[in-house]
Amino acid sequence: MVNRDRFMQSLLKSVAQKVVTLGLMLLIVFSSVAPSYAITASRDKLTSQDKIDRAYQFREGAGILEEEKQESSSANQVFKPEDKANLKSVKESQATDSEKSLIDQGKDLLEKITGK
Repeated sequence: MVNRDRFMQSLLKSVAQKVVTLGLMLLIVFSSVAPSYAITASRDKLTSQDKIDRAYQFREGAGILEEEKQESSSANQVFKPEDKANLKSVKESQATDSEKSLIDQGKDLLEKITGK
């Protein structure tokens, strides 16, 4: 009888240790996932002025680029690194922009000067 009680106590103690270990492992895993989601979610909720201010805090050049990006028509689109820029997408974005590129402006100026 005494051996049986000791066996049951050791079995319960072993199971309790395994449950505590498993619980701690799950806590570690979930605590590391939550902050990365919070950063992504908060970044998507920033206003355009907040994004510009944050870029200026990093570097002046980054702030200037962020201002130009916010003025463009694709400012609210989320950039996906897996999407590669190709010639077709670049031409489509240039066609949708209302401003002419520097090359097009130069061609127009040359045509005005030469009269052709």
